[in-house]
Amino acid sequence: MIKVGEGLFGPYEWERFDLLVLPPSFPYGGMENPRMVFLTPTVIKGDATGAQVVAHELAHSWTGNLITNKSNDHFWLNEGFTTYAERRIVEAVQGKERAVLNIGIGWKGLVEEMERFKDNMEFTKLKTNQQGVDPDDVYSQVPYEKGFQFLWRIERQIGRPAFDEFLKKYIATFKFQSIDTDTFLDFLKANVPGIENHIDLKVWTEGTGIPPDAMEPASDIYTKIVSLANEFKVGRMPNEDEVADWGGQEWELYLENLPKSVEASQVLALDAHYRLSESKDYEVKVAFLQLAISSRCSNYYNEVEKTLKEVGRMKYLRPLYTGLVQGTGKEEEKIFAKRVFSEACACYHPIAQGVVESIFAKHM
Repeated sequence: MIKVGEGLFGPYEWERFDLLVLPPSFPYGGMENPRMVFLTPTVIKGDATGAQVVAHELAHSWTGNLITNKSNDHFWLNEGFTTYAERRIVEAVQGKERAVLNIGIGWKGLVEEMERFKDNMEFTKLKTNQQGVDPDDVYSQVPYEKGFQFLWRIERQIGRPAFDEFLKKYIATFKFQSIDTDTFLDFLKANVPGIENHIDLKVWTEGTGIPPDAMEPASDIYTKIVSLANEFKVGRMPNEDEVADWGGQEWELYLENLPKSVEASQVLALDAHYRLSESKDYEVKVAFLQLAISSRCSNYYNEVEKTLKEVGRMKYLRPLYTGLVQGTGKEEEKIFAKRVFSEACACYHPIAQGVVESIFAKHM
């Protein structure tokens, strides 16, 4: 991966690259400390998809550690660039189909964030104003996925070879510096003359929502999975032949594209066939448990409790606790969520504790 990264982005400047797997209470997927990346144990899945988190943290060696955003208002300069770089590494190491599935999962996440922030669209911008705001309260996939989409849009406009050269020059020019969005845009316009005539840079960086020239990925496997998810809405479950080659990433994409709420009988039938609630891949398990919660299928609440007590990664805590307490007519679920949190919170990182408490404050 390091050799691939150097080929794409220039020399690796940090001499060594070590990985340290932390206890399950670690609240993030990874943390890109130079030379020593911290990882959640949930990336150990039994297949190669966990390596995509490693690719992301490695990519930070160029975008995030070598060039850093000047403030959290420009967080996309870290995470949008790194998400783009991650997917280029994944494409080179694991193949284009893996990268497309990664993009597809990210696209779905970006669409869902638009719904989450529908009452405060400020935080769907790339260049935000976070004065007086706790960054943990507005942390989202927007800087990652909208940032990725912006860079992908530039790549499509000028072509990959030209964009690769631009990216190397950008990294070489600003390495070991902290910059802001305007600095990047000035550099872009200076090195890609006329780009502003083809891409509305202000809409992308200061506009709310998803720009009209963002793009959902396309591939045979991606289209097939989304199509199968759409068929579930009318009661058709995929047969075993259709999913025989699926790994965790395919199942994650499938589950993310299902309706938010279905009949409890459908949840039970899906799990009876494919044992998703027993998956060793937490991306799959948590996506399935979210479906169970939103469908009021209490058969899986024991598994929800077990999951909330064995991992402290905020990517999983946030949707599970939110699903339990958000909305009306959920008094039993709220009591359940408060009990589980009271029993599990001592094992959560303080940042994760605060995130769950803010969810409760908002919905209870």
